[in-house]
Amino acid sequence: MKNILFTIILVFALSVFANAQNSLFSFNYSVTVPLGNTSDFIDQVSGRGFIFEYQKFIDPHWAIGIEAGHTTLYKREGEKVYSEGTASLSGIQYRYQYSWPILATANYYALRTGLIRPYAGVGIGTMASQRKIDMGIFRSDKTHWQFAIKPEVGTLIQPNPNMAFRIGAKYLMGIESSDLVGQSNLNFSFGIVFIN
Repeated sequence: MKNILFTIILVFALSVFANAQNSLFSFNYSVTVPLGNTSDFIDQVSGRGFIFEYQKFIDPHWAIGIEAGHTTLYKREGEKVYSEGTASLSGIQYRYQYSWPILATANYYALRTGLIRPYAGVGIGTMASQRKIDMGIFRSDKTHWQFAIKPEVGTLIQPNPNMAFRIGAKYLMGIESSDLVGQSNLNFSFGIVFIN
């Protein structure tokens, strides 16, 4: 019974959304390549990321919206001496960096319709970066907030009016704050887009 009710609600919702292409909602899988200061801390490419996006068209080519995501970077460092403050420890170190960007976005879609719809966009907002270091019984765990910006390019592959696939690349940069140097990474996104 629950499956039938869910199917009826889903069909009704899709029929309502099918009337006009006014907004986009997407869920994207993200592969992250750390750059600059981020790669000094962890230089391993990570496939542990996702991004939610919502955009509303304000004219036939421009859409504005919001995006929020999460990325996990991880690296195991070999045994050596590490220093933090006045302490020096020797051992194997496990490093993690969790990032949560929240950005207001604006995208320009070159084509309003068609199978291939290339776009370019920008985003501005904030990014929380939690850095953890585990070494034996020692743990360092600090969260830093930074002003963030991102340029982005990509394309929608739209086989029907209500759904598309997204392929894109974005450069995310957190501006240096009082307690953390600037962070940057390159994200490659692959996602599904629902259009209404």
